[in-house]
Amino acid sequence: MNFRDLILNNFWWKVTALALAIIVRLALHPQDGQPLLPESMRPMHTRYLVAHPIILSKPATDLREFKVMPETVDITLSGDSKFLKNLDDREVRATVDVRDISPDTNTVRIHVFVPPEGGIRLERMTPERVQVEVLKQ
Repeated sequence: MNFRDLILNNFWWKVTALALAIIVRLALHPQDGQPLLPESMRPMHTRYLVAHPIILSKPATDLREFKVMPETVDITLSGDSKFLKNLDDREVRATVDVRDISPDTNTVRIHVFVPPEGGIRLERMTPERVQVEVLKQ
């Protein structure tokens, strides 16, 4: 069998197999690095942010002073391991909004913001609410 017969023998089967291999390669590893697998088939990983600081959110014109207890929150995130590994802790923000706090209210819900890239999700935070005390009116 010579070289020409080796190439031309079952030529269209070989072209079809090559085309299918290219399609599968692009589907499983596209240019952006995110596989096109269904979300249920993607490996999910967990990352813990222990004692993450809570940021107080208030208008610049609000001169009141507040005390937030506790001052930190434990956050559990899940998502793609590549994105979780490269996630900077400063990209995750835990905030408490005290704009509408009144003397009757002493607990406020914590809002956690995570970057939307990589399908990172907030799984849990402990505590979910903090006690806020107005120190100076």
